[in-house]
Amino acid sequence: MPVLTTTPLPVRAPVLVLLPVHNEETNLDRMVHDIDAAFAAVSHQSVSAPPFILFVDDGSRDCSRAVIEQIIQQRGQAACLCFSRNFGHQAAVMAGLAYAPADYVVLIMDADGQDPPYVGFELVERIWHGVDVAYGVRRNRQGNPLKRLAYWAFYRTLSQLSNLTIPLDAGDFCAYSPRAVQMMTSLKEQRPYVRGLRAWIGLRQVGVPYDRPDRYAGATSYSWKRLMQLAADGIISFSLKPLRLAMILGLLTFLVSCLLGGMYLMLYLFDWNIAGQRMREVPGFTTLILVMLGFSGLQMMMLGIIGEYLGRVFEEAKGRPLFIVADTLGRLEPTSVIDRHPDRHRS
Repeated sequence: MPVLTTTPLPVRAPVLVLLPVHNEETNLDRMVHDIDAAFAAVSHQSVSAPPFILFVDDGSRDCSRAVIEQIIQQRGQAACLCFSRNFGHQAAVMAGLAYAPADYVVLIMDADGQDPPYVGFELVERIWHGVDVAYGVRRNRQGNPLKRLAYWAFYRTLSQLSNLTIPLDAGDFCAYSPRAVQMMTSLKEQRPYVRGLRAWIGLRQVGVPYDRPDRYAGATSYSWKRLMQLAADGIISFSLKPLRLAMILGLLTFLVSCLLGGMYLMLYLFDWNIAGQRMREVPGFTTLILVMLGFSGLQMMMLGIIGEYLGRVFEEAKGRPLFIVADTLGRLEPTSVIDRHPDRHRS
């Protein structure tokens, strides 16, 4: 059996840390400090400069932008894309990838401290040693127990429904090689599910287990509604099984209806006595109403599943940009900006 080997990059490619930001004013300073500390701790290992940090302000309504401006002025080696409104975390990730220079390793991290910077450096090291995608696998996670349970159930449901092998318990915390970034930004999705697209491109990938801590401070802006939407995006983008399930349920419903209809017709035609009653003597019965209501609800559910898929087709057909960059802060390019996907945004 052949063994997959990796070929180290000819040089240690520079690093760009991508931080999507939405109302994280209390966490940004500490996050940047910890990133610099993690990379400085291994500076003797041929890491000669701190990483470039690219913030993506996803329509924050607090003072995140002011904090970012201060960081850029004091630290340098940083820039920010400011969206015209809140387009969502997945759009922010895709925007950062689109603006990353062509020869940089891109490390994606949450700005709330739940993605440890020292683990981020380990992911980058995996890229330097020849893999294309190194992603964090959440071994343990802190936070709301109900959300932990919901995440656990979602990943396993998606794994069963998807036609693609998507790693369990792996979020957007990930490092990409330059060619993996290029492949990711070539994908045209109006509702991207980044961790699914990451699995779809293939290449040489490796998971790195880690313990996910709690936030530095503040409350997450990811509500239950957003989590449900993200789950729907993941399932609809990478599985046709809900449509097939709707078809199977419809077929089973039809067969049961035929069976019951035939049975009641025979009872009526032959005037059979069932439990002391005859069908001809019964003007109406509760079972019929319950069956009608149950089948009607099932039909509406199946129509809803079909509608979700049709809605995604409609969104793709409109061809609107995934995000709009209203403003930029700092110097965007560490060396030179390669606009990998100019038709996906406006600035």
